[in-house]
Amino acid sequence: MTNLKICIVGPGIVGQATGKAFLAKGFEITFVGVDPKNITDLRHEGYNANLVNEVFNGNYNFDVTFLTVPTPTLDGKIDISALKDASINLGKNLAHSDKYHLVVVKSTVLPGTTENMVIKYIEKYSKKRAGPDFGVCMNPEYLREKTADEDALNPWLILIGEYDKKSGYILSEIYRDFDGPIYRVSITEAEIQKYIHNLFNATKITFFNEMRQIGQKMGINIEKVFNLTSLSAEGVWNHTYGIKDKGPFSGKCLPKDTQAFFSWAEENGFDAKLLKSVIEVNEKIKTKKFFSHQAKSEHERSHLPL
Repeated sequence: MTNLKICIVGPGIVGQATGKAFLAKGFEITFVGVDPKNITDLRHEGYNANLVNEVFNGNYNFDVTFLTVPTPTLDGKIDISALKDASINLGKNLAHSDKYHLVVVKSTVLPGTTENMVIKYIEKYSKKRAGPDFGVCMNPEYLREKTADEDALNPWLILIGEYDKKSGYILSEIYRDFDGPIYRVSITEAEIQKYIHNLFNATKITFFNEMRQIGQKMGINIEKVFNLTSLSAEGVWNHTYGIKDKGPFSGKCLPKDTQAFFSWAEENGFDAKLLKSVIEVNEKIKTKKFFSHQAKSEHERSHLPL
């Protein structure tokens, strides 16, 4: 499928890394954005780039559009105005096209955004329907800022949230020459997975920072302790530890040790707010019901890796 023409809308760090990776695989890439500097820089580097207000003269002849526009957090809430504008603009362009088109949301968005906002505006302004007229996928990025280009070219995971099987198939074929394993799920599952991915990383960093402050106040070599923890803790070396639906943590060790350490930290004037939250959340979960093993098994079988 390297003959497909791909448009990257929003050539920031993610957009540029994504476009350059596909270009390296032989696809024809055009970058479209609102930042004149990004467009000028890309042109100077020899890439095909246009400002979003540059008219396509009713000839939007791309086969696939990746939406990689920013979705910043303002006043504690996500701002999807750039994604809304991109969706409206894409809808207007697709109104003049008679061929099937694949829309791929790569921006980080909250669950429901792609189906309740992106598809809604594309359908409204294109007068076309998702499914028969255009496909839709949600394709999270897992790029590190300093190594974005390398990460895009060598993904450790390719997640495709598909509106329908045709959409997912086309995108999986586009990624066929990449080495990363491909997983296909629903659009909402892909949206929330990216957030869970980031939230887990943030929580892990915060946990070790909290423990680091305690260790430093005690005057011990806490970095040595962390290195040993990375070897001893099953939650580090067993990638499935804690993710199965087995209810709150229990047993002889975890409940008593979390309580004991938190009480000790409080008595000695150490700040352990995250640990306190861990205990409180676990206690609340004890009162909730969980999926049966049969229901869980059915859910796990619903989407399998290719």
